[in-house]
Amino acid sequence: MTRQFDVYRTPLRGKEQRPFVVVLQSHRNANARLRPLVAENFIVDAGRLIPAFTVDGQRCHLDPTDLAAIPTRLLRSPITNLEVERDRFIAAIDLVFTGI
Repeated sequence: MTRQFDVYRTPLRGKEQRPFVVVLQSHRNANARLRPLVAENFIVDAGRLIPAFTVDGQRCHLDPTDLAAIPTRLLRSPITNLEVERDRFIAAIDLVFTGI
């Protein structure tokens, strides 16, 4: 079972640019999908909109404007969980969808 904010190595092409994916949906949603975390050298820092995190020693950013569904069956074991950064994730998503 995936939990909200679990981070996995990406199963997709373009691993250099998007090395990790993160579960954004609540773990109560059995059909959770994942979103890419973009490597720092491939994105422009935009403050609250694109928050930065360190995962497995690599600096990366959540880009909530680049949401994509990835089937969880393509994943292995989670690397970490970023639940401690929940407020920053939610703030970025709110900014995309509500503008505030």
